[in-house]
Amino acid sequence: MTTPVTARGPTAPGLRHRAQGSEGFTLVEVLVAFLLLAVVATVATLLTGSAVQAFARTETALGALQGLERTRALLASDLGQAVPRVSLGQSGERLQAFTLTPSGFVLVRHGVTGVSPQVQKIAWGHDGTRLLRQSWPAVDGAAPSPPTVMLTGIREVRLRADSGQGFTDRWEPREPQALPRAVEVTLVPEGRPPVTLLFLVAA
Repeated sequence: MTTPVTARGPTAPGLRHRAQGSEGFTLVEVLVAFLLLAVVATVATLLTGSAVQAFARTETALGALQGLERTRALLASDLGQAVPRVSLGQSGERLQAFTLTPSGFVLVRHGVTGVSPQVQKIAWGHDGTRLLRQSWPAVDGAAPSPPTVMLTGIREVRLRADSGQGFTDRWEPREPQALPRAVEVTLVPEGRPPVTLLFLVAA
């Protein structure tokens, strides 16, 4: 029996089998490839979801820090520019230069240079979930303007004033125009530890 001969010479049976098998993939190979693709897709989805969640947490934390820094700067400006000026309420009642409330304070401060009025009445307060800042269009006899929301998600605000003999949560000066030496503000956010800020008054 003779071996088949081609133009290039005899063809071995093993070579002929491999040539026929290289024309496509077997069913097992296709299933394995699909399984690997499914695993890769699952891992990629999990990694993408984790990255998105981490980014969202970072953005939220960054926004909270920026809001806290903005609030701290404005508190420092209001308290640092306080003036010993008695004001009149909307009904004509005489008000102290600095009044400490259960969740905030009211004071009179220097206005912005070159802008009328030269002095401003400012109040800070807490409505149960938000830290608010409020101003008056005039120091005497005017109704307050709508408040501005400074921080949200604040569960509690605690304030103490220093008259020179240590901090206390009461402010009862002998003279109505008297100012405390410093004010301590403690903010208690929802789900986060308290933040205590210390400010000099009329610094």
